[in-house]
Amino acid sequence: MLPLLAGSAYADQKGEIYTSNNAPYPSLTAFQLKGLQPDLWPNQDEITGNNTKRVVVNLAWWEWEPERLVVAGNQSCPAGYEKYDGHCFKINAVRDDDLRGYSDRGVAVTALVYGAPASWAISPSCKAPADKRNFCAPVNPDDFARFAGMVARRYNGLNGHGRAVDFVIHNEVNAQEWFDTACSPDCSGGAANLWVQTYASNYNKAYDIIKREQSAAKVLIPLTHDFSKSLDNFYAGQGPIVLSTQSFMEKFVPLIGGRQFRLAYHSYPKDLFSPTFGADDLPYVTFGNIGVLAGWLRKTYPDKPYAWEIQLTENGVNSSQTQEAQSKGVCDSFRNVLGTPGIESYIYHRLRDQKDEGGLATGLRDNAGNPRLAWATWALANRNDLNPPQLSCGFENLPYVKLTRSLVPARGHWASTRIAPSGSLGPTISEASWKILRDAAPNTRMIYECQVGANGQSHNLLSPDVNCEGLQTLGPVGYFYTTPNAAPGLVPLYRCRVGQGTDHFISPAANCEGTVTESLLGYVKSM
Repeated sequence: MLPLLAGSAYADQKGEIYTSNNAPYPSLTAFQLKGLQPDLWPNQDEITGNNTKRVVVNLAWWEWEPERLVVAGNQSCPAGYEKYDGHCFKINAVRDDDLRGYSDRGVAVTALVYGAPASWAISPSCKAPADKRNFCAPVNPDDFARFAGMVARRYNGLNGHGRAVDFVIHNEVNAQEWFDTACSPDCSGGAANLWVQTYASNYNKAYDIIKREQSAAKVLIPLTHDFSKSLDNFYAGQGPIVLSTQSFMEKFVPLIGGRQFRLAYHSYPKDLFSPTFGADDLPYVTFGNIGVLAGWLRKTYPDKPYAWEIQLTENGVNSSQTQEAQSKGVCDSFRNVLGTPGIESYIYHRLRDQKDEGGLATGLRDNAGNPRLAWATWALANRNDLNPPQLSCGFENLPYVKLTRSLVPARGHWASTRIAPSGSLGPTISEASWKILRDAAPNTRMIYECQVGANGQSHNLLSPDVNCEGLQTLGPVGYFYTTPNAAPGLVPLYRCRVGQGTDHFISPAANCEGTVTESLLGYVKSM
């Protein structure tokens, strides 16, 4: 992270000083993807002292502009306000201090800019209940964009207030509950199109003004874990009204021109009140099958590499079953996130439980602040800042990821850098493992995981084809070397077939252990 210098400037690792809005995006490694929603925790050193390099700070528009206060020309705003584009924004001192504190400690801050002042910025046609009125879509996207621009300028690292480097535009915008365009009870057809168009207008205008203030900032689209089109629900009375990721993005991307969008995904378990997730979680995308999202982005937007970058900005594991189950879930979530190239950040939601979240109970600490078992699991997983390093939950393999060949009873073999599914006739057996690169290097190529057969009854295979040879993509696993001498200690890895395709597996044996050799995938390191 670029340190803040006296005189409101940044210096990079080479000593170059930046005094304008062109400071580069911070360079963070996979060791530093761990982040947190810190819930205004009073001891920031406790958070950052556990090698936390990312946080989310919530900046609710209705708190910063509760009334529309416009001043002319050189007229000043009242004390405690920030003037931007002729409007006065009331400084939220608590959030202000929180953001500056983390930024000064070298943490990459994600600013969640969201909501609308219900007193003046929303349409009277929005019928959301009183406690959700602030999530009605703004009438005028220029008003919201002005707020986003003020945030981007105030927190550009040059004004003594710290720096935000990522900006999430509104919250869970594919769910009417959190971005309400007043289409309920029927959000089908043209109403669905208007829903996405309304958000696109907010996104486009906010994007442009944020990039004007900070050229390197990333501007993110927050989506729920409802991934496949089968989860589209347009009608009240049939559950929450939601557009799937696939449907939302299909409508959204044509509306934003050449803007470099990125997803801020919320990959909770299918059941938010359960710590359980797995490889068979489609049509949802969760910690268990997060690779599906990464593979779909690469397949759907092959000419837009920026779209392949994923930030998990709100994600948690429920504690209500047992603390042990939550702790295991946190560790497994790290393994799957690290095993998925393209995921840049994983921000855990949240540090402690909140009474207003309906019993969600994903906190690493309870409501009183007492640590759960998951706190130690989360805090100690990536401690490469210690001597010797203390690493677990997948961090011990970096810069590699662990590719494992497993046997799933009643299903066949499974090869993945993510946790294999469970077998119906017994526990999954790990047969062999190798190391592959998480990031690209010379003489490497990406290999993808692909599903063979029906969800829940399938095995998988590996392929260099981003389209998975017409199969369901389960996502990238990592980079194989293309030549045997590209690095020391490499061994070949082949894709093997049993019979006519009743099973596939990977093997270092050229004869595929007496089965059919389909292809040489590349070269990998032995564990």
